[in-house]
Amino acid sequence: MNIIITGANRGIGKQITIALSKLGYTIVMACRNTEAAAIVCNEIKEISGNRNIFVMKLDISSSKSIRSFIENYIEQFQEINILINNAGISKNSHEMTEDGFEINVGTNYFGTFLLTSLLIPLFPKNADNRIVIVTSNIYKIGNYRLDKINQYHWFKAYAVSKLMLLQYSLWLSKQLKDRGIKVNAIHPGIVKTSIMYTNKWYDAIIKFILSPYFINVEDGAKGHIYLATAEEIGTGDYYEKNQAVEIPKKYVSDKKIQELIEYSNRYMEKILSSNM
Repeated sequence: MNIIITGANRGIGKQITIALSKLGYTIVMACRNTEAAAIVCNEIKEISGNRNIFVMKLDISSSKSIRSFIENYIEQFQEINILINNAGISKNSHEMTEDGFEINVGTNYFGTFLLTSLLIPLFPKNADNRIVIVTSNIYKIGNYRLDKINQYHWFKAYAVSKLMLLQYSLWLSKQLKDRGIKVNAIHPGIVKTSIMYTNKWYDAIIKFILSPYFINVEDGAKGHIYLATAEEIGTGDYYEKNQAVEIPKKYVSDKKIQELIEYSNRYMEKILSSNM
């Protein structure tokens, strides 16, 4: 079985890759920094004894990189069984992606949406196929307006992206249910990784406030591993660690989700109609 793990060279992604490599899966580490990822890949091969681990270039903030990744993946592997959308950022800057989105929203949500959409045709029929989408319980402060998505900043933009991912996962699970592809979202907890910090003076304040709630990467990765491997899971659920949690309806109204998907599809059509 083939697995793609985005952001697999550090933090939770690295821990997920280690655990799943020990189970004998063929794993593609889809990473922006391929030099750093190659070092980690060799390390994991030694730890697991699994030689079927590969590194491929992917920057999910870039539609060009996503399309290039898809082409390279199809050429080498043809099919996919499990996609773990782990990569994400939290940036305190006013950057924009090359596709014209605020950096957090454009990377975390629109990049994941495009990558997942282009990979769906590669899932084989009559197989145990799964998609795991990493969100966060910060989605509860992520209420947004589509006409203002480039006006949000840092924590708010991050929260917006995580609510969008949660809404997308619920919609996608319904679309893919008849194809036998299980789609679930997960909040791993407040994991002690570099995504929590900004290289600014107030990192000390962030650490002070959040440190009582931090969990290590091993614990943070457990839910992803569970959703990728457990036999008893269903589809269309939101997990906090290994436990499915009910989502308040106000965050996942059908109308809001449909508006998001229509907007996202227009973005994807524009990207696909453009040249590489």
